[in-house]
Amino acid sequence: RDQAFRGYDSTTVNTQALVLFDAERREAAALTAGQEGFIVLAETPFYLEAGGQVSDVGTITGPWGDGLVTGVAKVGVWPRLHAVRITRGTLKPRDLLTASVAEDVRDATRRNHTATHLLHAALRTVLGPHVKQAGSLVAPDRLRFDFVHFNAVTREQQLEIERIVNEQILKNTPVQTEVK
Repeated sequence: RDQAFRGYDSTTVNTQALVLFDAERREAAALTAGQEGFIVLAETPFYLEAGGQVSDVGTITGPWGDGLVTGVAKVGVWPRLHAVRITRGTLKPRDLLTASVAEDVRDATRRNHTATHLLHAALRTVLGPHVKQAGSLVAPDRLRFDFVHFNAVTREQQLEIERIVNEQILKNTPVQTEVK
């Protein structure tokens, strides 16, 4: 039941619906226009919500129906359940579909993901190497970075951290991605 994640290479994948679930997560023979539910795909470009980063959103389209993907989560034995709202027609298991990530939303989330790394580095530079991440939220419209430090951050320290992060952003250094 393992699914292939193809999102590092592509934001659009031709795939197949394996299993559908209704909104109550009961296996369904079909989902029709207006219904919400979940779809398991044979392959997917959609990033899974994990580690404080929100999942991708986008569309699933097929010859007999379309849906909006509003989130992706790991539930039980399924590596990725695509939360969908069917916008046209009907989707069924074994349907051949095109799964497409909303690239502008992914790019905004990606920028905020990179910003968390810049912020963490700046915090360690200004406050000390003991600073450790203690949680985060990475979304397309914002980020939150929780960290451990033994004192309140002063206004001067805040300004220095902001200066370091902005300096790196303005350098616009290309990002190297390593999948490990």
